[in-house]
Amino acid sequence: MEVLFVLLVLSLIGWTVYVQISARQQVDVVTTLSEQDAAQEVLRYFGVLWTQVPGRGHVNYRPKLRADAPTMSINFSPDGTAACVVSIWTSHWTKRYGLMSHAQLMWRKKRGLAARLASASDTTANWSTGA
Repeated sequence: MEVLFVLLVLSLIGWTVYVQISARQQVDVVTTLSEQDAAQEVLRYFGVLWTQVPGRGHVNYRPKLRADAPTMSINFSPDGTAACVVSIWTSHWTKRYGLMSHAQLMWRKKRGLAARLASASDTTANWSTGA
């Protein structure tokens, strides 16, 4: 029984470390969308529970219903072709007991936005070629 408890505690610590590190890392998504289309897709992804705030990115969002909420920043940069690179990162956060507050929320939102941009890029590419 003690072994299961130790394994449970170690897995929770491992998950916490993984989420904390992943929430602080920048995610770059190469998409075939134009900068304006990518910005529209980002705007659609963040609903009414997120608000735009000033920050380091071209677009910055913070959740409304969270105390000490972190800020997610998004930059759009052309890559010299019809595509653009979208950079997503957590630009501002507060720490509580040495851990980023709401790290799992930022991790999930970054992954979801990256997946949305990638799928919108695939849909647009297939849609524009008629496939």
